[in-house]
Amino acid sequence: MDNEVRLTGGRMTAEVVRKGDLVYRSMCANAPFVHEVLIFLEKNNINCAPVFRGIDGQNREMLRFIHGAAPENLGFFTTKQCCQAAALLRTLHDSLRLFPGCPSACTVCHNDLSPCNFLFSNDFPIAVIDWDAAAFGNPLDDLAYAAWMWLDIGNGDYSFDFVEIRMNAMLDAYGVSQEARSDFADRMMKQMTRVGAGAFPTEEQTLAAQAWVFGCQDWLRNFMKRYK
Repeated sequence: MDNEVRLTGGRMTAEVVRKGDLVYRSMCANAPFVHEVLIFLEKNNINCAPVFRGIDGQNREMLRFIHGAAPENLGFFTTKQCCQAAALLRTLHDSLRLFPGCPSACTVCHNDLSPCNFLFSNDFPIAVIDWDAAAFGNPLDDLAYAAWMWLDIGNGDYSFDFVEIRMNAMLDAYGVSQEARSDFADRMMKQMTRVGAGAFPTEEQTLAAQAWVFGCQDWLRNFMKRYK
């Protein structure tokens, strides 16, 4: 349509365009739940997620535009950037623990907290986008996925000591207790297994993702051996 500008960044949604101060996105099957989550966050003055503004005549969801840019790929992010992402996540999790119907000890998890689903401003993450996979779950599982992605776990260029220091900084920023850290690597391994079992649009993409996940798991197993 006239005056619509296609937006890049993010990974899951086929069509995302901007017109004026609104973003229009194609909707997924989980859209009704996602919209309730976004409405809840707005009502509770949480400003690090999109604001839902309704559905247009083409059955696209409308969201208030957030000024910022999303990385197109994974890569190296500074410890300060990783810690800021963890702090944002803690804010979201704490609020969403009170979401109607949320089970005890759970929250609404985003379930795809790659840096590619964060908007950055002045080099730091300021908001989390693409909530299509949102569901009730354990907040530490959501954090484990985020740590895997933000710390680039599995990259052989990083030493175990380097990763451990950065991971602890990220867990400190979130506020994870020492007791809860004992099984954090196991949680990360489960998130890797979840992604490895997923299906992607093409067989080539699925096989590439599986190969990447298996490599990450091998690295993480060797990392975990240090503590046994």
